[in-house]
Amino acid sequence: MKEIFSQLISPDPSIKAVHASTVLKVGDRLLCAFFGGTKEGKDDVKILLSAFENNQWSKPEIIASGNSEPCWNPVLFQCGGETLLFYKTGKKIPEWKTMLKTSSDGGKTWSEAKELVSGDKGGRGPVKNKPIMLSDGSICAPASIETADCWDCFTDISRDCGKTWQRGSFVPFDHGTAQGLGVIQPTLWQDGETVYMLMRSSEGKIFKSKSSDYGKTWEPAKETQLPNNNSGIDCVRLADGRIFVVYNPISENWGKRYIIGYSLSGDNAQSFTECEIIEQSENIFDEFSYPAVITDGKLIYLTYTHNRKDVMFKIFEI
Repeated sequence: MKEIFSQLISPDPSIKAVHASTVLKVGDRLLCAFFGGTKEGKDDVKILLSAFENNQWSKPEIIASGNSEPCWNPVLFQCGGETLLFYKTGKKIPEWKTMLKTSSDGGKTWSEAKELVSGDKGGRGPVKNKPIMLSDGSICAPASIETADCWDCFTDISRDCGKTWQRGSFVPFDHGTAQGLGVIQPTLWQDGETVYMLMRSSEGKIFKSKSSDYGKTWEPAKETQLPNNNSGIDCVRLADGRIFVVYNPISENWGKRYIIGYSLSGDNAQSFTECEIIEQSENIFDEFSYPAVITDGKLIYLTYTHNRKDVMFKIFEI
């Protein structure tokens, strides 16, 4: 991989902290959304959106708010000519609601927000990373729940471009032998009839699973060779079948986030290449985290949190 472009996406100075970006290509434009406010979890945190045209990101604009509650973890997705924006609202993670907005003009204007699943608490639909379109025509959204006692992953399935959702079963995870709370924030790909998953964990490693029934049920979670510092990850399947995984290569629960890199797998997460560093700081209190990655077949587009002040955007040539 060769990095060919890099640029910070910077909000208005009144936005003191940003995090959890998502990136989407809509026609010739790229969109990037993230949450921002005085601090993560504060009531003034909203969802902002920037567009990339003519090699320049636009000034981020607010496109969603939580009505006196904080917003979290936007996810952009394209289906049936509509752009979908999923995001969470709520003061506490176990009480999250998932909200949905749609755009029919590539993110220039947005519908009113509505609950993705009426009455839900804990968060349905994608929790951090992008859904994928499966070979049977359904949308498979990587989801998870966080309570005070445990974390678990599942997938949500929609067959009508996000209007209704059917929840799959939890990925089996051995909480009895775990050192921490478990697994959250999965990322997905499909190869043939099999859907694969990588998961953030509290166990010092990225975990994996797979499903043979389009995400309804999953095999027991197993650890991979990739380190994980209990911070967000993301991956994308390239045109040649390899999996491009972006993560913080530190094997420590709640470890630092001053280094971010990628590895490749040509065998659906059975093995991975050595980590290639994308960015690293000599200051261990710097933060490069929560990647979001997509591809158009020729290029890889990557965004990630950059010291909680900006979002970094990079393009790699495959």
